[in-house]
Amino acid sequence: MSALPKLTTKAAARVASIDRDRLNEHIAAGRFNCAPETVPGRARLFDPDDMIALWLFRELMDDGMDASRAGRIACSVANAARHAPEAPAISYVESYTGVASAISADSVPSPSEWDTFVFNGVDIRKVTTFRISKVRELIAHYTEEERSIIGEND
Repeated sequence: MSALPKLTTKAAARVASIDRDRLNEHIAAGRFNCAPETVPGRARLFDPDDMIALWLFRELMDDGMDASRAGRIACSVANAARHAPEAPAISYVESYTGVASAISADSVPSPSEWDTFVFNGVDIRKVTTFRISKVRELIAHYTEEERSIIGEND
């Protein structure tokens, strides 16, 4: 398989199964703040790592999460995935004080250690783990499908 192309917002929205107009509204309102930068008159281009954030954003909202929280989590997890491209899973670790961060899942201690483990100076409240290797696979699959229909206006 060749390297995945960057996708315009229109094509990225189709790959991630999110309504393009709603996505643009979320971006404009700051609820999805890790969308690639753009300037007026130019298309926003999503690379494969940007697509992880978009995919997770849509999934989290599909699960009933509000867009602002979904955006924070998706962007944090995608950023961690970008910095750990070989990691099969990324965990979003939340504390009792509201501090949260995303790290490679293999860096999170087992739940039996949570009573004695301090993460970034705080106790672990909850860990949500995302199977990023599968997300990458799905994005690659649907991007390849999209290649056959990407047109001049995409």
